[in-house]
Amino acid sequence: MRSWYSYVALLLMMGTGWKACADQPSEYQVKGAYLYHFTKFVTWPPSAFANEQAPFRLCVMGENPFGAVLDALTKKTTNNRSISLAYPETGQQATTCHLLFIAVSEQEKWSAILSAIQGKPVLTVGDRPDFVQQGGMIHFVPVQDTLRFAINQENARAAGLKISATLLQVGHVIK
Repeated sequence: MRSWYSYVALLLMMGTGWKACADQPSEYQVKGAYLYHFTKFVTWPPSAFANEQAPFRLCVMGENPFGAVLDALTKKTTNNRSISLAYPETGQQATTCHLLFIAVSEQEKWSAILSAIQGKPVLTVGDRPDFVQQGGMIHFVPVQDTLRFAINQENARAAGLKISATLLQVGHVIK
């Protein structure tokens, strides 16, 4: 069971906007925080991990828009697992990821990536405007000076992932 603190922190984070100012986080710092929090509100099947000690693999495929932002996550844990970063170059390599951020630079490879990970418990997140309509699971959506996200729950369910009701309430669910 998740703590109320986690729910409140997620709701506060999701409700805050981002602007390009010196005293506020950058767009990809905010997106990095979202990625981390997504890991706490999605349930992977036990078979997604080699064993109880296996790390959670957070992956970025394509041109890394995060820079060093995600490096700080390797010092954190999620669901009692350490976090490791990986940068797969092929869809086949991405099958070992738990969360896969697919950069816009991979647009031409999207169908090959999707074919490789189809049916695998890999949460896919992206920036492309049609990401969730084309088979992705979570798409970042900038709305004025706020960052929101859309969720395709059916795509996640088909991969064996369960998205919590809390995350579904905060995101925009695409049917």
